[in-house]
Order: sequence, then C-alpha cells, then structure tokens
Amino acid sequence: MKNRPALAWLAACLILSPLVGAADEPPASPAPAAAPAAAPAAPTEKKTELELRMDRVGKAFRKLRKQVADPTQNAASLALLATMQDALKEAADLTPAKADDVPPDQRAKFIEDFKAGIQAMQDQFTKLGDALTAGKNDDAGKIVADIIAQEKKDHQDFRRPEKD
Repeated sequence: MKNRPALAWLAACLILSPLVGAADEPPASPAPAAAPAAAPAAPTEKKTELELRMDRVGKAFRKLRKQVADPTQNAASLALLATMQDALKEAADLTPAKADDVPPDQRAKFIEDFKAGIQAMQDQFTKLGDALTAGKNDDAGKIVADIIAQEKKDHQDFRRPEKD
C-alpha cells in the first residue's frame, strides 16, 4: 500500500521526462531567420501635457462610472474623484493643442472658453462629490450622465481631430 504513491510518481516521471528534456534541446534544424515581429506602431506625436492630465481624468472616470451606483464603493469613488479634480486643476493652466489651429484673432476667446469648460467640469465634479458624500448614488448616476454629455461636447470643441 505504501508503494503505490511512489510507483505513481515514478511512472509520471518516466512518462514526462522525454518532454522535459526536449524543451532544453535546440531544434534539430534551425528555422530560417524570420523578420522580427512588427512592433506596435509608435505614436508619431508625443502626448501633450494637457493630454497626459486628461488621460488621468479619463482613466479614473471610467472606473468611477462602473462603481458610482454602489453605495459601498463611495469611499473609493471619492478617491477617484479627488484624482480627477487634481488633474483638472493642473489642466486649467494648460492650453489645448487645437488653439494653434484657431485663427489668431479668435485664439483668446477659444482659450477663455476652454478654461470655462474646465471650470464647468470641476463644478460637476464638486456636485458629484457632494452627492456621493451624502450617499445619494442615484443623483450621482445622473450627474455622471451629465458629465459624459459635457465631456463629448468639450472634446468636440477643444480637441484636435484624430489623424488617421
């Protein structure tokens, strides 16, 4: 009886040993050198400081959207909201790249409108934080929907179109 586990182990080792040894040996006939695998296309343009801040906002917002309806996640949602607010504060001092595409006589108004859009988003985040703190997750869900609509409009107004 005591020998059965040892025999099973020995049998498994004998069966698997050719497989283990084959992995260590070089292939019998070397394959022709293949072209290196295509690396992911490197972005042609480096992200701007504003894009980096907005990426932080977007990443945190995607997480927040998934959990905003759950009252047990309110502490985590408030932490994400703080991250988003910090990134927006930094972004308020920056200028979108699309400003270079705007005629010089309209550029000041464009930048002013951009800063107003950032402020409006900060105000929405403040309302969202108040709703989460009060435990009004249904209201928070509605505010998130408003933020999504505002984000789409602002991106259309202030973001350069994607190049193909």
